[in-house]
Amino acid sequence: MKLFIVIGCFLCTATVSLRAQSVESVVAALQTDKQKADTLFFFLSNYMMKGKNDSAEYWANKGLAFALNTADAELIAKYYCQQSNIAFVKTNYNKGLEFLRKAAPYISDATSFGVKGKYLLLNAKCFRELVKFDSAIYYYQLCENLNNKNNPYRNYLVYLEKALMFNEADDFVKGEENFIKAYTLTKGKAIRMDHGIVLPQFADFYYKWKVPDKFAKLLQEHQSFVAAGKKDYSKDPVHSFLLKDFGNIPVSQKAAFMQSVAETLVKESDFKNASIALSQASAFYEDDNQPAAALQYMQQSFSLAQKGNSLPNQYIFSKAIYRLLKKAGRNEEAIAAADKTLTLKDSMIKIQQRDMTAEMETKYQTEKKQKEIELLSSQKQLSEKEIALLNSQKELDKNSIALLYAKNALAVKEIALLSTDKKLTAMKFFRESEMRSALQRENDLMDSIVNSEKAFSQAVNREKEKETALNAALGRENNLKANELGKEKKLRWSLLAGAGVLLLSGISIFVLYKKQKNKNAIIQKQATDLEVLMKEIHHRVKNNLQVVSSLLDLQSHTITDSQASAAVKEGKNRVQSMALIHQNLYSEGNIKGIMVKEYISNLVQSLSDSYNISNEKVKVNINIDDLNLDVDTMIPLGLVLNELVSNSFKYAFKETTSGILNIMLEEKNEKLHLKVSDNGAGFPADMDVKSTKSFGLKMIRAFAQKLKATLDIYNNNGAVVEMQISKFKAA
Repeated sequence: MKLFIVIGCFLCTATVSLRAQSVESVVAALQTDKQKADTLFFFLSNYMMKGKNDSAEYWANKGLAFALNTADAELIAKYYCQQSNIAFVKTNYNKGLEFLRKAAPYISDATSFGVKGKYLLLNAKCFRELVKFDSAIYYYQLCENLNNKNNPYRNYLVYLEKALMFNEADDFVKGEENFIKAYTLTKGKAIRMDHGIVLPQFADFYYKWKVPDKFAKLLQEHQSFVAAGKKDYSKDPVHSFLLKDFGNIPVSQKAAFMQSVAETLVKESDFKNASIALSQASAFYEDDNQPAAALQYMQQSFSLAQKGNSLPNQYIFSKAIYRLLKKAGRNEEAIAAADKTLTLKDSMIKIQQRDMTAEMETKYQTEKKQKEIELLSSQKQLSEKEIALLNSQKELDKNSIALLYAKNALAVKEIALLSTDKKLTAMKFFRESEMRSALQRENDLMDSIVNSEKAFSQAVNREKEKETALNAALGRENNLKANELGKEKKLRWSLLAGAGVLLLSGISIFVLYKKQKNKNAIIQKQATDLEVLMKEIHHRVKNNLQVVSSLLDLQSHTITDSQASAAVKEGKNRVQSMALIHQNLYSEGNIKGIMVKEYISNLVQSLSDSYNISNEKVKVNINIDDLNLDVDTMIPLGLVLNELVSNSFKYAFKETTSGILNIMLEEKNEKLHLKVSDNGAGFPADMDVKSTKSFGLKMIRAFAQKLKATLDIYNNNGAVVEMQISKFKAA
């Protein structure tokens, strides 16, 4: 018994530090293998909490050897699960599964619900990291069932893990569903740490899926959550776990998202959190070494902090504006910003002093009245002298209060003097800095003058050397002239002979030029004839397609079956989309390419007429780059657009009297980005894009494959289809 008391005392002191005695000596003092295994499990768990995974692994192996010598199935299962957890933390997921397979025979005999739950959850987490989602879902479900029987609250961990898995699998609906479940469970609990774990990951989820309004709600809650957990909230409120760098995406996108978050918060008059969101956008640009853009966002943050009457935030943002102006080299504006910052700091100090004075006065008056009541209750009758003494005491108290106010006024003057001194010090610093810069520029100028004089001297020496060399060359030249006179006569005869040769060559070149000119004329005529022929071909193809479209239109009116009639009508629209391409080819004078903007406008108008869609019912926004694409690219692209626009006209706005259809096509990063979206009913929730039997979607997937394009189909306040086209050809 004494031994267990000693061990208990040691374990209490070892929670923070193991300096008092080595683990080995403690274990050696124990008598049974079970005692040794239990003790070592405590130590390895402590090491795990401290992040010392290697030490934890060492003691886990030691403790397991003792545990295997016992008949305690639950203890052995605990050790194998802990070894699996260590392997998981070290990202060795296959090894983690090996330990869990070893734990499996002992789990059935374990009596603790916690050990079984940990075993199931670890299996699910390992399979999730190995991207074996089917196996992960199986174990998540088993763990959820176990928790429902014993402790349903523990399912917040299951829902959180499932949400992260579905997020990795790009399944927004199921990811949000599980995040909401985890959020709901932890929000109503007093265990703040659990909700603090769920909140930032839930916000991260909405950031990935670009849902600024819901992200803004979580930001508000998180700020309140943090504030409630602090006794003193005078520290910088901008530092928040939620507001972080969201991975390797362009700075402009991160800033734009924070801008949308701020706009949502402004609509709710939450100017404080809106200013914090914009300050983070400023931080993104500052980290990216773009002080001008960072300054613009920070100035907006300051304005919102003023609207929200948040003096601490105004002070923080004013300091940031001063720092950014310094980075931008705008020193005069930086001095003005420094003055504003000091003024804000003085205001904060004055408010703090005012509050402190009011508190002291209230406390004093309360204590004074209490003493008066006690005195009056103890003495029912007071003499005139006692009353006079009380009055004099009151006058003395008034003088004390006056003295206190005088001291506060003196403190305020001292603070103002200190602020003035700070301003003078700042101005002195800037002036000294400018003087040092001027001296440095003067020194640089003197060095430049000295170097110029050296260079001039060297140039004079070089000119003298050149003059000496020139005199020597003139002597040699005079000697050569005599020899050249004799050679000149010979040269004249050679020049006459050369002139004759050149004349003959010129005549030959002229004859060849005339022949080539005639050939070029023939080639030009052939090219013109070919262009006329191609226009005629495109014209005939267009006419033939138009005839087919008309025949299909007539046929649709004779079919009584509504589905068959609709199918024929869709076929007619597809033929019409190809006819428009050939029409553009012969009408625009460019037989190889199509002006995309004009073609899409004509296609949308044709489909609007076909489905009797007026501009009042559906407003179509077309944002197309000035592109001229080859016919081989344009035909599949036109058919894809025909399907997407037709689907919007047919299905998106059945429940509404009006709607909006957006069509965007731009060339970016050597790819074509196509986005078609509407604010209608969206795709059915149970629709599986890959297994759907819809002919239109099958055709879109086929053309996406042909164009080597990525295809994304999802709902975001309506149906959205995006394609990133890699294989395209400009005309």
